[in-house]
Amino acid sequence: MSEPRSRWLAIAAIVFAGFAAAAQIGKVPAAMTTIAAEFDFPLAAAALVVSLASLLAATAGLAIGLGVARIGVRRGLLAGLAMGGLAATLAPLTQGALPLLAIRVAEGAGFLLVVVSAPSLVAVLAAPRDRSFAMGLWGCFMPGGIAIGLSTAPVVEAAGWRAAWFVCAAMLSVALLLCWRVVPAVGAATSGARAPLGRLLRDLIAARSPLRVTGAFGAYSVVYFGLAAFLPAYLESLGMGTGRAGAAAALAALANLSGNLVAAALMRRGTAPERLLGFAAPAMGGLAAAVFLIPLPLMAAGVALLASAIGGLVPAACFALIPASVPRPDLVAPAVGLTIQGNNLMQLIAPPLLGALAGLGWALVAPPLLLAGCVAGAMGLVLAAGGLRSVEPSP
Repeated sequence: MSEPRSRWLAIAAIVFAGFAAAAQIGKVPAAMTTIAAEFDFPLAAAALVVSLASLLAATAGLAIGLGVARIGVRRGLLAGLAMGGLAATLAPLTQGALPLLAIRVAEGAGFLLVVVSAPSLVAVLAAPRDRSFAMGLWGCFMPGGIAIGLSTAPVVEAAGWRAAWFVCAAMLSVALLLCWRVVPAVGAATSGARAPLGRLLRDLIAARSPLRVTGAFGAYSVVYFGLAAFLPAYLESLGMGTGRAGAAAALAALANLSGNLVAAALMRRGTAPERLLGFAAPAMGGLAAAVFLIPLPLMAAGVALLASAIGGLVPAACFALIPASVPRPDLVAPAVGLTIQGNNLMQLIAPPLLGALAGLGWALVAPPLLLAGCVAGAMGLVLAAGGLRSVEPSP
């Protein structure tokens, strides 16, 4: 009996859908000051346009994962792309702040549907030998998509934020068409439709390993967002100009994307994702902590670049671990939802707490970053010791 082949065209369409969905997050910072000026509200209120998606994910990630397990992940993916595409098309047509915020909630729901549904499909469409590699590729969706959204800044400057947002909306429409045409309704994508929600939740908790993956990803988020949020301000405090500090932060984001790709390549060669997690998370935490102890701006920027690049191994490893952390395929979507929820919860909690510490002294930011990196690494070691099961496609 021949070994099953990976459906790379379908996987590529799903990864593109992830990039398109994440671009709706990255498009907001690129247009934030323009939107604030047009609607005449403070920059803090404009920042709410960014955080709404995170707030929704932090409160509803697991619930959406359970719902996707009931309706089927292909339907969840297509529904998310359709909802996000419609909302993204309506957003540039709004004439007031409140309608824009309401539409951003719908965009956030579409984003969640996509990022919860897609990994389950990737896990099923990839052959067992390619699964970790394919999941590692999927892990690139967030930094890659945000980079695409941020790259619309020249369009905002030349033609306005509405034109830039229409470009991002078009990406979702293209992704919807591609996924509708090439992503099959595989058996594992619908196997959860008959499972009661209570049973799914009980089985997810009983598996334990998904909770550890969630803990690892949440701890990683503390380090990543601590570094991303405060690196420009720290470099400016050391005397670096605003433009150069922003450029250093952008390079760090690209370095994180490259780390995801390196992780995918390493897993394709047979490196266990839990071992990548056990190495990369504490290394990132240690380097990120060192950034806020270095008094030289160029050296601090270089260490931040290295921390972000090594840290890029972590999300790719976590997404590869999710299918292996559950006993059956219909638990993948709830496990992804739980992981996304933990990530966004930390994204909401960590920056304000770290900001309070930074106000007392930049050196105080270092210990929690180091601790969070070590916690994520410890979760990787526990997963390595506990044994993981691979999800096989359902017949």
